[in-house]
Amino acid sequence: MGWALAYAALLLALVVRVASPEDAPRPLPPASPTEPTRLVAVHHAVFFALLFVAVPAEALSTAGAREGRWLGLVLFASGVAAYRAAGAALGDALSPRVEPAPGAVLVTHGPYGVVRHPMYLGQAMIAIGAPLTLGGRWVLVVSALALVVLAIRVGMEEAALRCTYPEYAHYAARAKRILPYLF
Repeated sequence: MGWALAYAALLLALVVRVASPEDAPRPLPPASPTEPTRLVAVHHAVFFALLFVAVPAEALSTAGAREGRWLGLVLFASGVAAYRAAGAALGDALSPRVEPAPGAVLVTHGPYGVVRHPMYLGQAMIAIGAPLTLGGRWVLVVSALALVVLAIRVGMEEAALRCTYPEYAHYAARAKRILPYLF
């Protein structure tokens, strides 16, 4: 029961956005003709299916493995923290799209000073950590799919950022793509 509560708490921390009353939601501008909207939809669908369907279904249908739950909890919690920190650093540049929003600035501070895609690093840790937290093993196949979708999205986003920001090449030369100090 404790693992399920921890999972639920981290899921809430991931999906519930706390905003002050004076923060008005920004309307999302229409997607450009070159925006890969299908990839964005697949990305969100895979993570929704993983976190809200597959992991709970496996946890309910099996007792789950005992090994790796603490590692899963640490990865899940670290992933949520990285995801939230990256979103906060992006501020107004935060968008669900691959292509930067018109007028958005290139963010290179905070976690973006260490890696170029800390939000996706957080999502990768969540994709692996969430199933392990509840002892899931079979659902790691869905986690692998989520990692493939993230890799494709990172590649497409890199191309879009290079086209949008002339200074991106300099930034990419000093900040690793997704793993601090490694890759």
